[in-house]
Amino acid sequence: MKCLIPKIFIALITPLITFSQNEKGIWLTNKFKSADTILLVSHKPNAGFTDQFSDKNGKQIMLPKLIIAGKPNRKIITEQKVISGKEIDELIGILARPFKDSISSQGGCFTPHQAIFIIKNGKTSYIDICFHCGSYETSKDLSGIPPFDMRRWKELKGYFIRHGFKYEIDKNEN
Repeated sequence: MKCLIPKIFIALITPLITFSQNEKGIWLTNKFKSADTILLVSHKPNAGFTDQFSDKNGKQIMLPKLIIAGKPNRKIITEQKVISGKEIDELIGILARPFKDSISSQGGCFTPHQAIFIIKNGKTSYIDICFHCGSYETSKDLSGIPPFDMRRWKELKGYFIRHGFKYEIDKNEN
């Protein structure tokens, strides 16, 4: 009887976990599919960096924001590519799939150089990505994105590389 209770619990909880992961995937899929534009970018340092930058007199330099007036800050973008169709489907597959590996905790340097912008009706949502330390930040409306596991990091980095991004992406890491 003792062995039966854990088995029943597992049998009952598994569909709930699967349903919850599928719900997140549907929400994220709808967000991407309803967008006017999906833009991948590489960018120069922005206000989200944890590193401090100073001028020759030691005065802290204020870094530019990633988003200005609801739009990507074009002044810091070094590479960009608008994606569509199957390219969006592949990206959704990477971001929305259930965990397949251990969960990667966020932390470290947070010097993001890549971002995904989701633009709809002149409003921009974003995922700002640091491949070096394995951290990311999102706009408030994307905070429900599942945490990145090691497999997701590797797939996402490969996705950017396959789309021709080179700025600050070290192909030998991750």
